[in-house]
Amino acid sequence: MLPTLIIQQKIHIIRGKYDSLRSQFATLKSERGQHSKYMTYVNTPIKQFLTFLFLLFYTVAYAQQDSVTIRGQVTNYEGQPIDSCSVMWQDPSFNDVVTVQTDKEGYYTARIPKGYYQSMGAIRMDTYPHTAAKNFPEADQRLEFWAWNFIADRDTTLHIRYHRMEVYGLHAFQIAGGMPTYQLFVRPMSLTRYQQWMKQGKEAIHGQDLSRIQQTAVDEQAQATTLAPPADQLKATVWIDNEEVSVLMVQEIKEYYSSDEYGNAYLLTVDRPKHDTTLPYHIFKVELEDLENGDRGEGIYYMEKETYIKQ
Repeated sequence: MLPTLIIQQKIHIIRGKYDSLRSQFATLKSERGQHSKYMTYVNTPIKQFLTFLFLLFYTVAYAQQDSVTIRGQVTNYEGQPIDSCSVMWQDPSFNDVVTVQTDKEGYYTARIPKGYYQSMGAIRMDTYPHTAAKNFPEADQRLEFWAWNFIADRDTTLHIRYHRMEVYGLHAFQIAGGMPTYQLFVRPMSLTRYQQWMKQGKEAIHGQDLSRIQQTAVDEQAQATTLAPPADQLKATVWIDNEEVSVLMVQEIKEYYSSDEYGNAYLLTVDRPKHDTTLPYHIFKVELEDLENGDRGEGIYYMEKETYIKQ
């Protein structure tokens, strides 16, 4: 996909060459008359450039129709911009499809192909625990932002905030035949709790490929890895389509990791919004805060409406 500036430059060059050929043609007509050999001499390159120009405009138009622009600003919870932050869209294997970086004011702009993305993230690598320098202060480390099931079907402005709480694995669903509510699964990951856990001599495995792992039932002696705060220390706020909704129930649950390890996650039951949206999908935004240590974070989930017809 050609950046807009490069396309404009190429068009400018082609127009210049086309105008030059037209000038040559006019001169030849004046000096040589209407002799066919000079017409053939000039018309051949003119037709070639006209064909190329048509194809270029067609390619640009097609690319514009088949892609969308996502822009916004990345900040912390004090409103301070986060520069040099990578903003990426990923496939189901967490491979980056498109990646851009924020500028000094925390702004980013990305032109991405239309479609569905398993995840969209924002992270500044030099402050992330797994990639920061060894002497980087723990208090200045940060986690990352996640948006899940990202639907890129139109130009969108998405402002991002993140801190020391990762809203991981966010997923929304409804129970068929149940109450008119939404269920949200989420795994809160507190950086402060992770740092305390690591000081106990624990070892974290990051970026592991789980696609071919052999799984067996959890053992009765399985150990708990609790990086999320307990229920009485977790504050959850939920918006659906920019409307805050009531959190009706908060259930702490076990999330299976392996036969000998599990973590703690949450199932949130939330009310439906009072107002509908014209979008063919709902956008869930969840903000979590660890009341014990102040770690905060937010995540987004895109959920297609039941009436959404895929083109």
